[in-house]
Amino acid sequence: MAAKSYRVTGIVLKRTNVGELDRVVTLLTKEEGKNRYVAKGVRRLHSSSGSNLEPGSLITAHCIQTKSMPIITQTKLHMQALEDTNSLIQVRRVQQLLEILDHLFVPEELDQQTFTQVTNVYAAVLEKHDNVKELRGKIIDLVRHLGYNITNTPNNSLSQQLSTIFEQPLRSFEYLLVK
Repeated sequence: MAAKSYRVTGIVLKRTNVGELDRVVTLLTKEEGKNRYVAKGVRRLHSSSGSNLEPGSLITAHCIQTKSMPIITQTKLHMQALEDTNSLIQVRRVQQLLEILDHLFVPEELDQQTFTQVTNVYAAVLEKHDNVKELRGKIIDLVRHLGYNITNTPNNSLSQQLSTIFEQPLRSFEYLLVK
């Protein structure tokens, strides 16, 4: 029986080390929505895919479907979120966006419009200028597109509203307050 191989493009949301050399990676992809994959041997010193699977990376992954979790065999890096930054603010932004995306999506195929909105929010976070109001508006538009009721008032913290939707507090540092 031949294994089914396929390709997905998505954003690395989080990763967990498993065993000595392996890693379980959560990707948000257009093809499968949010899904977990096993990356075997990526913690080796000379692994070519190890740095591509860091949170915030936009990658294309070649996968093989197995009985349990799909296995990532190769990756191609399109964009790395924290490649050339020394800014703690930028790290905080990316981390909070990844946490929000991880809570918002479930394992199912995303339509083209939703995936485009996700990539637009992702690109806005990676921009170097500090337009928090614009970024906050894009995140609110995405959350509303997914069917959640959320308001865009300066008095309410976006993080507090999202924590109410997720029924648990966000763990990342809050930067989405309008000053």
